[in-house]
Amino acid sequence: MSPRRARAVQGHSDPDPARALRQHLIDVTQRLLQSRGLAGLTIREIARTADVSDGALYNHFSDKDDLIIAALTEQFALLAKTFRDAYPVPGAATLEENLTVLARACVAFQVSAMPLITGLLGRPDLLHRLFDDLHAPGPMDMHGVFDAITQYIVDEQERGRAAPDVDPQAVSGMLFGTCLNQTLALQLGQLSPAEVDGGTAAAVEILVRGMR
Repeated sequence: MSPRRARAVQGHSDPDPARALRQHLIDVTQRLLQSRGLAGLTIREIARTADVSDGALYNHFSDKDDLIIAALTEQFALLAKTFRDAYPVPGAATLEENLTVLARACVAFQVSAMPLITGLLGRPDLLHRLFDDLHAPGPMDMHGVFDAITQYIVDEQERGRAAPDVDPQAVSGMLFGTCLNQTLALQLGQLSPAEVDGGTAAAVEILVRGMR
């Protein structure tokens, strides 16, 4: 006999009731974290918002922290996929155009990721758990965001469009770091989106000159 489908997931697209309920709890937790943050978030509040009993959460997660980590890891995985989807085709445009695409995708990733990270600053134990999960080998390996930039440089070197003695990881670090600084200034209200775009464009121009 199949497991009974909870009222909260009636009509859910997943035919597996247990999996549908687990995903429903993750979705609700993501919305709560975005709307009110981590501080004071309780199992009872999550359960009430999800329209399930408190005990239902423990059928799928060991505790509230386990659920929060699952919710944040899934969000980061989606952000990483969006970043990878923006990866330019090496050789299909100029170095400057392609690095600009990567820089803008990097800023967009960091703008969305930064609030997720800063929300855990008061819980270093959770922050460490999140980083361990994000950097674990597998389909959600977050090294892919940084490595995508490095791989782009390698691809262009193989096509002869970037100098062979350029260190791809150094270029990645400079581009990623520049985007991070611009994103932080944007979040603090010190730069406008247009100024961030201008700052990354200036960095791209310098990097391209150094790659030739």
